[in-house]
Parts: sequence; C-alpha cells; structure tokens
Amino acid sequence: MIRPPVVVLSGVRWDFLWQRHQAVATLFARAGYPTVFVETTGLANPGPSALPKVWARVRKSPPSRAGDGGPTVYPPVVLPPTLRIFRAANRRLLLPRVARDIEEAVGRNPIVVAYPPTRTTLDLISALDPRLVLYDRADDYEHFPHVPKDIASTERELLARADLVSCTSKPLLAQTRRFRPDASLSGPAVDYERFATLQEPPPVLPPRTVCFFGDAGRGRVDFDVLRAVAGAGFRLRLVGVLDPAERHLADRPNVEYRGEVPHWRLPEALAGVDAFVLPYKIHGLTRAISPAKTYECLATGRPVVASPLPAMEDLSDHAYLAEGPEGFVEALRNLPETETKAGGRARERLARENSWPVRFREIEASILRALRGRG
Repeated sequence: MIRPPVVVLSGVRWDFLWQRHQAVATLFARAGYPTVFVETTGLANPGPSALPKVWARVRKSPPSRAGDGGPTVYPPVVLPPTLRIFRAANRRLLLPRVARDIEEAVGRNPIVVAYPPTRTTLDLISALDPRLVLYDRADDYEHFPHVPKDIASTERELLARADLVSCTSKPLLAQTRRFRPDASLSGPAVDYERFATLQEPPPVLPPRTVCFFGDAGRGRVDFDVLRAVAGAGFRLRLVGVLDPAERHLADRPNVEYRGEVPHWRLPEALAGVDAFVLPYKIHGLTRAISPAKTYECLATGRPVVASPLPAMEDLSDHAYLAEGPEGFVEALRNLPETETKAGGRARERLARENSWPVRFREIEASILRALRGRG
C-alpha cells in the first residue's frame, strides 16, 4: 500500500517535553507514512524569555530529519495568531511558503493531524489542501493564558472543518460532542517497553523516594503538595521543567532536582523511585486534561498518588486519589497497608493495554476507514 503523506500541526516544539504530538508523528513516520512534524505556530505573543527561541527558529534551516526513523521536523516562520495584521501577514506572505516547504518535503494533499485550533492552523490547512483532517483535541485551549480572544470561535471552525475529531479525555469528549456528536475518545498512551524496565526491583514501602516528572509549571501543578511531601520526610525527586517562580523548591531539604532530560532517558532518571505523585490544581485549565504521564507511571508498576481530576475517575482502581497536601502525605504513608502485588500487576496490565502501538493502530484505522468511505 502506498501510504499518503501526513502533516502534524503541533502545539509544541520537537525538543519540548515528549508528549502526544511527537509520539503520533513518530509512529506515522515509522509506519511508512512520509511525515512532517510542524512545530508550534504559536498561541500567544512571545515574552522576552522566548525571544532567543524565536530567533533560533528564524535561523534554523528547515526542514530537518529526526533520528531513529522519525518524521521531518519543520520549524515554521510565522507570526503569532493574535493581531489582525499578524494574521494577514501569515495568510498572504508566510503561510504560502510554509505550505510549499511541506509539499516539497512529503508531497501534496496530505492527511493533517491538527492540534492548536488557531486561525494560523485553519489558514495552513486551507493552504495544504488536505485529503483528510483529524483534529486531535488534547487540551481545553480556551483556558490557556494569553490565547487569542476568538480561540473558541476558531476551534468551532476547526471542529466543523475536520473530517475526524478525537479527544484525549472524557471531559473533553463531552464538551466536543455538543458540536461534533461523532467525536471519539483517544486517550493517553505509553511507550510500555521503555517504562516496564522499571518494574524490578519492587518498590520500597513505605516509599523512600517519591517522584514527580514532567512540566511543573504554567499554573497546573500544586506545589503545596510537593513541599508537603518533602517536608514529611520523603525524598522528593523532580524531573523536568520547573516553574521559575518555584525554583527555590529545588534547594529545599529532601529535594533532588534533576532538571529536564530527553524522553528516551526518562527510565534512567526514574530509577530507584518507589512511588509517583501527580498533584494538579483543579481549575478550568486542568479540569478537562488527562495527564499524558499517567500510563508511564502505571507501566512501572509503582503506586501512583494523584489529584482527583475528572479524567482520573476511571483510573481510581489503579491510582490513589488524594486532595491537598495532607491527603497526599497520608496516602503515601498508608502505602504499606494499601499496596498489594496484585495492584501493581493490574497497573502494568492496564498500561500495556494502552501502549502507543495499540493507540496508533486505533488512530490509523479510523483514518483509513474514513478514506475508504470516500471511495
């Protein structure tokens, strides 16, 4: 079968913390689809701290090939989708070149997998003239800070334009089905074999080392919980991006801050961890998310203590749901009584059932069915 080209319109940079955007593009490329990963076209005007990254993008020579059979990575030179003059410049001057570069890289009439529902995304989809559009809704963008004022309107346009719509959590799916009754659930997934290497030896209970990994910033993480865990005598290991306003946490007793590491090195950075914590603030920005790292934690077989996000309700048999600093500390201290070998095996089994190969086959099958339906 000759596989059509695929363009992933990502909401993150390729070298950002590894998540769904990069995984989907990589799996399409490894399955033989000529694939371009288009780095984020922006949601807001960049602040001073982001200007070096913007300049690096302007200087970069697109496109470049990701290693290990991955996609072509394309850093588009576009303006933020905020001001009317920026949008006009994108549409008339910048996006035509982006579309030409993508066509030269993988060919015409691609399958488009879209993430940020901005005017830039809509205009680029039009310029690419795709054979099919999948809107993979991974966030409630309306609650992101500093997004364009019409983000709800442009998202509705994308929902109407897309041939297929998938959502990464049940709360997102419930929202989406008001506009697209045919939307489907496509939750988070895990590179199971990579994280399963941490299943042995078994965790020490009560836990000595408790870990949070990922993006600890943007108002999502409850740092009061992290401080309480360290203050209760557990060794707290932090791996990933730390909110600049909370960098002092790295200097507290019992805190081990390892910084950001490449995704393929995460198992190395997580070795020796006895339990994981997922302490999220529950508000508009987080209420609809299903944390991408959930199945990565479960794949290790280690106990997981998490905030009761709506998307975590279906996982309450596999994770310990806790509220506030006291709730997290109590759940961790009670693990010698609540944790069982059967519970650990159930977590591993659930993670295996939600591996990325399984999830990708579902995504690919839905796309191929839609293409066949067109005759």
